[in-house]
Amino acid sequence: MQITSISIHNFRSIDDCLFHIDDYTLIIGANNAGKSNVMDALRIFYEKEIKYEKQRDFPKFETDDKDCWVEIEYKLTEDEYSNLKEDWKQPDNHLRVRKYLDTTEKGKDGKPKLGIYAYDKNTEISDEHFYGAKNVQQGKLGDIVYIPAVSKLDEHTKLSGPSALREILNDILKKLVKTSESFKHLTTEFESFSNNIKNEKTEDKKSIMGLESDISTELEEWGASFELDINPVTEADIVKNLVSYKILDKNLNERMDATQFGQGFQRHLIFTLIRTAAKYQSPLAPGKKKEFKPELTVLIFEEPEAFLHPMQQIMLCRSLKSIGETQGNQIFTSSHSPNFVSHNSGDLPSIVSINKQDKKTETGQIGAETLQSIFSDNQQINDMLKGTSYEAEIDDLKEEMEAVKYFLWLNSERCGMFFARQVLLVEGPTERMLIDFLFDTGSLEMPNGGVFVLDCLGKFNIHRFMNILGPLKISHAVLYDADGDKPPHEKIKQLIEESRNVYTTNIDTFPIDIEDFLKIEKSKKKHRKPQHLMLKLKEDKVDPKKIDELVVKIDALVKYKNDVKH
Repeated sequence: MQITSISIHNFRSIDDCLFHIDDYTLIIGANNAGKSNVMDALRIFYEKEIKYEKQRDFPKFETDDKDCWVEIEYKLTEDEYSNLKEDWKQPDNHLRVRKYLDTTEKGKDGKPKLGIYAYDKNTEISDEHFYGAKNVQQGKLGDIVYIPAVSKLDEHTKLSGPSALREILNDILKKLVKTSESFKHLTTEFESFSNNIKNEKTEDKKSIMGLESDISTELEEWGASFELDINPVTEADIVKNLVSYKILDKNLNERMDATQFGQGFQRHLIFTLIRTAAKYQSPLAPGKKKEFKPELTVLIFEEPEAFLHPMQQIMLCRSLKSIGETQGNQIFTSSHSPNFVSHNSGDLPSIVSINKQDKKTETGQIGAETLQSIFSDNQQINDMLKGTSYEAEIDDLKEEMEAVKYFLWLNSERCGMFFARQVLLVEGPTERMLIDFLFDTGSLEMPNGGVFVLDCLGKFNIHRFMNILGPLKISHAVLYDADGDKPPHEKIKQLIEESRNVYTTNIDTFPIDIEDFLKIEKSKKKHRKPQHLMLKLKEDKVDPKKIDELVVKIDALVKYKNDVKH
């Protein structure tokens, strides 16, 4: 079984949102956009350490109704689908269920329709609870493991309660004791010990058998006696009372408590234990009769990059993706790391962007069909450049090249744009360097929420970035060189205008180029343009009045006053 989509209604900052998920899904967005609310909605659906509280969880803004629910659609295997109750079978091996957290809807019993309900063949919500009792219906939809952004190591390593380490050890020992000669020997020796210890006496002549006799004497008139049993050691006893762990620091050659290591190490250990627990988990025992018993573990990992340096982030990202590819596992992560986004740029549909507009959280996602349409739209530029010195090469005419370009260009630096409230798309490194310099020196005032200045690697690619920022619902403005609107630049200008979407806040140009606008000499070598301009700035050879004009121009592009409405 695999989750294919999640829909959330009237939960905290969420009015309505729907997004699709696959083996691995990455939730991204600025702080306070609502990423944790999305994660918590999924947790509440599975009721893992968090329950719905109306005062906390129902939206504070005006809503169209008073219902609050989380809806999940699953793709089932052939066996799972065949064992599913006939009434709940959706086309293409799908199952769709809704969990009402709060509702005015009434069930057959006249009580509020709370809990999980499945859709029937007519795509209507059933009047019957999904597989009856609450504790039963939860178990029919898999399990969830949650690692918060701040997680205590002992929650995952304790041996006297539920934890990943205890699950692993219990599973191993249960299998071992069945065939272990060592355990048989221990059991035999313990029986001998249990029999002999009762008769052995302390220095002051006390014994267990004597204790039994003394108590039994007092109970004799009741026709009863008192006996003490010394139970044999079980695998659970071994794990709970006899096992402990330490970490060997190979550099110091010393056994140390795990808490003596840094937070990055501790979070990696937590993740390793959870991953290992999934690996060691015993398969479900087959039932006597066919029943709906799907296998699914959803790992929710908030900010996995926390306390990790960039290389460790990359390694963890790859590890998470590999787990998601294994049968019965899905990974659901939220991140503030451009490294995580960059290493998913080859699979753009796996990225869900979370943004907040007018106090409401909205989700943006590039679906597989949308992405294919973007690839096709991006190719328009090739026809525009035919017969010019910019004419595309044969490989560039292939739509597959569009995926390659995004994969190459969306490095960790450019992926910072996915976390910005506003993105300013510029033609190249010269403009990016200059505008960042103006922000850094205070000549330009940074709007609330920040602005990410993106080098688009030439104006011929600006539309490509507009086409992915739009579906992800990220506000963006555009600034580029018009080059006098000479052929083929007038066509490129037209393409950029046609690429406007609801999240494009403004488009502006330099009539010729940035050097002409500032009235400075242009470098003869293109690759030297950024450093040439920067030197002019450092030497105060740029007219301050022209800088002021530039500031006004850029300010008009990026000042959206935090109330851009879409």
